[in-house]
Order: sequence, then C-alpha cells, then structure tokens
Amino acid sequence: MAWKERFKQFGVPGFILFLIISLFSIYLITNDSDLLKDLHKKLSNFITADFFKYHEEKSPLLQALQFILLILTYGLFLVGLVNAVLIIKNVIMKKTPALLSGKADDFDSYLDLEDKLGDVLTAFDQQSALRIIDEKVTIFMMSKHTEIKRIFGLPERQIEFVWYFAGKNNDIELVYLKTPTDLESVAKLINSALDMPYVRVQESAVNSRMELSESPIRQFISVRNYGQLKLGLAVFIHKDNIFTNENLKEFTYYTSKIILLGTNNRFLRQFKRKKNAGN
Repeated sequence: MAWKERFKQFGVPGFILFLIISLFSIYLITNDSDLLKDLHKKLSNFITADFFKYHEEKSPLLQALQFILLILTYGLFLVGLVNAVLIIKNVIMKKTPALLSGKADDFDSYLDLEDKLGDVLTAFDQQSALRIIDEKVTIFMMSKHTEIKRIFGLPERQIEFVWYFAGKNNDIELVYLKTPTDLESVAKLINSALDMPYVRVQESAVNSRMELSESPIRQFISVRNYGQLKLGLAVFIHKDNIFTNENLKEFTYYTSKIILLGTNNRFLRQFKRKKNAGN
C-alpha cells in the first residue's frame, strides 16, 4: 500500500513530524475546541516553564505558538527515545552473534580437549607403543596449557605449568614440558598447596610471602585429585591481578577432569615414565 511505502521512506521521525503538523493545523482551524484546550493543558502540566502553560486571556496566535512548541518538545523527546531504542537494539543484535560465537568456540575447545584425552585412553586400550602413548600424552598436556593460557589471557612468557604426582617415600615429583623460571618457588608453592585439604588452591599475591618476595611468580593456582595425591596441575603466573571470578570459574570448568585423571593408573604411569625420561 502507498501509505506503507511512505512510512518506510520517512521512518518514525517523519511520522512524528507529520503528526505535529496535523495537530498544529487542527489547532489553528478549531482553536475553540475543548479537546485541544484540554490537550494543551495536560501537555503543559509536565513542563515547569510558565510560558507553555495554557491561559484563556492570551491571544489565539500565542496559544497556537505555545501549543506547537509543546508538540515539538514532545516530538523531539519521542524521536530521541525511538533512536535510543534503535541504537540499543542494533548494538545488541551486533554483539549477540559474537558472544554466541565466542561461547561456541569455547565449547569446541573443550570438546577438542576431550578428544585429546580420548586419544590417550584409546592408545592405552589398543596397547600402542610407548612412544605413541607418550606423544599423545604430550599433545594432551599442550592442549590443556593452551586452553588455560586462553582463559587467563596470557602469553607464553607470563605463565608456566607444572604437573606433579606422589613419588617414592612420599616425595613430590614434578613433570613439565618447559623448565620453570624459578623452580625453588614452584616447589614451595606446590608443597604449601598440598598442606591444605582442598583440591583447588590459589594465591593471588605470592610476593606477599616473605620467602617468595623476590620470586617472579605473582599468582598461583593448583588443582589435584581428592584424597591422597595421585596427580595435580599447578599454574604459575608472572603478572599481578589476573584472577577474576569469570576466569576462575572457567578454569574450574576446564580442569574438572584432572580431579579424576589420577585415578587412571595407566595415565599416571605414563606421567611417571615422562619423569623418568627427563620430561
């Protein structure tokens, strides 16, 4: 229909302008209309300026001017409100796909990590050669490291990873793909975490400890199995103020399987072999 095409062409602001002109025309033609007088009075109630108030003694021309200014004021307010709603709508519509895409990417990463773990367990079931199993375990470790770096938004140089398990005579054995910068501080933090009865331990201010005040490690977080130590992963961060509620929740989500990994004796034996082979 023609009026629909016109509306699409001029949009909401054009419609409001058309309404203002129509009301003003009616006001000029039927200035004595009680309906328009009442409308003038009601509209002016929401504006404190006395100029806009309706007064019987004023001339019709001045009343008409007051009325059109009132309509323009409300019209501008409506145009601004409509535009604000449209802007917010556009922002939401643009951001929502990106947010959904981000969540989907994170979920895909989690599934990919599960696949890497599945490759290790399948290699065990198929009794693959130790070299192949070791390669798959290393790939799993690297994938886990990559995801944790993404979670905390850190580059390689600002984060380090150490896996640990119980060795002979209750000694704690460490396994890492890259030698930590401060191995002594790493050992102290892992030992102190093991003194606590929690599977997850974090320290947001490592340098507040007297014995670690000079360490390059700024923050620390660890996760291990329940009960007697079998397998754990410690993360050492060389930057302050990294932990947030959001990334800690995601870290918990991504590392939940580590709590159970140590119960798989074949997986644990492979970690011990990596240690014996010099990582």
